[in-house]
Parts: sequence; C-alpha cells; structure tokens
Amino acid sequence: MNNQKSGYVFLMDCADFAEAQVVKSFLESQGLHPKVRDEQTRGVAPHFGQLLGRLTLEIPEIEYMEASKALESRERPRLTIAPEFSYEHTQSLAKKSLWNAIIGCVFLPLICNFYSMILGYHVLQQEVPLSKISRNRLLWAIFFNSLAFYVWLTLGPRIFLKNI
Repeated sequence: MNNQKSGYVFLMDCADFAEAQVVKSFLESQGLHPKVRDEQTRGVAPHFGQLLGRLTLEIPEIEYMEASKALESRERPRLTIAPEFSYEHTQSLAKKSLWNAIIGCVFLPLICNFYSMILGYHVLQQEVPLSKISRNRLLWAIFFNSLAFYVWLTLGPRIFLKNI
C-alpha cells in the first residue's frame, strides 16, 4: 500500500451502528482501512444519532474498487423479480374475486362474499404489481362485498324471519 495521504470517499450508508461495525470489521479483515464518519461522536454521545443522520462508511480512495468488490461478493441480491406465472395467477384471482362478489349479491349470499374476500386477500398478499383492470376488479369486488354484507345482514333476517 502506498504511504501517500489519500482522501476518503463514500462507500455506503449503514442503517445503524451495529451494521456499520460489522461491515467495517469485514473490510478490515480484507486488509482495507475503512472508517465510520463521526464514529467517536456517536460512541460518546449516541443521542446525537438523529442529528448526525445516517452512518456513512468511508474508505481511502485508492482502496475503493477493492472494497466495492469485496462487499459485492458477500452481498445477496435483495430484490427478486416475480415470475410471470405469479403475475397471471394474481390477475385471474382478482377476476374470480369480482365474480364471486357479484354472485354473492344475487344468488349465494355471504358464502361467495367470504370466498371473494379470501381471494382478494391472496391477491394482495402476493405483492405482485396489478394491471389497472385488476385493481379496478378488486375495488369493485370490495364494493359488491360491502353491499352484499349490508343487504343480507340487515334485510335478510327481516325477510326470512317474517316468513317463519
């Protein structure tokens, strides 16, 4: 390593002090010389954490590429792309949810509406982007389910108990 004084450059932001220490320790084990900006201030006065903002890990400019490669080799991808079949599956679930809500308003009250609500929950649980049509189908399903529950739970007992 050169004995030249080189400036430190930004490497990454850390969420908390523990993460910064783990990353710093890893980089030091690789023979690099990282530092955490304002490390001493945070150690002595942790209540200044909000004032100082996020923890910034810095590295000498000449070690930047090596540090970046070391971190990339250890990092797992955080973002996964949903497979296409999942997207199509949620689109069809949204459509089934709407049809069950409509059927629940007319023919089979409450049973179809509960099933429609379960289908809508499964669509939202998968966290897959929906098309505009599918979003509208889910909104309409919520509307029809609300209407069916209101009608069948307020007027239904009056109609059926009157005939008994």
